[in-house]
Amino acid sequence: MTALTLENIRVSYGETLAVQDVSLRVEPGEVHALLGASGAGKTTILRAIAGFERVDSGRISMGSGCVDDGQRWTPPERRNVGVVFQDYALFPHLSVARNVAFGMKHP
Repeated sequence: MTALTLENIRVSYGETLAVQDVSLRVEPGEVHALLGASGAGKTTILRAIAGFERVDSGRISMGSGCVDDGQRWTPPERRNVGVVFQDYALFPHLSVARNVAFGMKHP
C-alpha cells in the first residue's frame, strides 16, 4: 500500500494557478523533499496534502483511500497529517521537541 499519492493535482487561488499537473508517490518508510524556487507551489502542495487547500482537479490519496479529488474531500483533522508551520507558529518558550509534540494525543 502506498503511503501518499498525488495524481495530476491542480490548485488555484481564484484566477491564479498555483500548482498544475503535479504527481508524486511516496511509499511507506520513504522520506521526500520538495525543492523549488520561491513561488513554485511547494507550500501549496503541502497545504493540499494536509487538507488546508482543496484541489481543483486530480487526486490525493493516503493509504488506500482518496482524501481529495475535487469532489470528495476529507477535512484536515481526519487526515492524520502533522504540520509545523514555517513562521510564527512555534512557542518560543518550548524546545523543538516540545513544539512538535504539542498537539499530539497521549493515551
